[in-house]
Amino acid sequence: MKRVVFILCLCLLAGGCKPREQKEDASPTEQPEPVILTLAEEPESVVCAMRFEIKPAEVQKVYRDIPLSHELQDAVDNACEEYRVPPDVLYAVMETESGYQVDAQNGQCIGLMQIHTINLPYLGEQIGTTDLSDPVQNIHAGAYLLGGYLQKYNLTDSLMAYNLGEGGAKKKWAQGVHETGYTRKVIEIMERSTANGSV
Repeated sequence: MKRVVFILCLCLLAGGCKPREQKEDASPTEQPEPVILTLAEEPESVVCAMRFEIKPAEVQKVYRDIPLSHELQDAVDNACEEYRVPPDVLYAVMETESGYQVDAQNGQCIGLMQIHTINLPYLGEQIGTTDLSDPVQNIHAGAYLLGGYLQKYNLTDSLMAYNLGEGGAKKKWAQGVHETGYTRKVIEIMERSTANGSV
């Protein structure tokens, strides 16, 4: 039985296999036809845009080596910018007037910039000052007054007007006086600060 099945399998195999055609290699002179592949659509171009933003390096603020907090030094710098007062002038006036003592008081003159209380109604009307004992308001009041004088007069005359009041300074100017111990002291402080590199 096994022999019969074996013979049948051989016959089936022999009958189902067709002879294969052999193709000889092409001769070296014959070139194969090139295969050309075409794309149905042109490829889309890709545009790549890059954006660069260059930020300047942040410059760290350098504070003065004086007995005045950084917060109040910021207030001085802001007031100087607002009222167009050179910072070295305002700092020198402040040192002369109060020695940077926030609570300094000499009669009716109050604070860092030693603002006379007689000026409070005027300052309240002009820049909204309500409390001369508040150091920030005091700084702004002093910068406002000094800035106004500097727009009208030279430095020494402006310092005299700040110290004596405009009326008192005009009397001195009428006598030919344009320099006082006060103006010399302020200018000396400015020169010393400049020499030390702190302004």
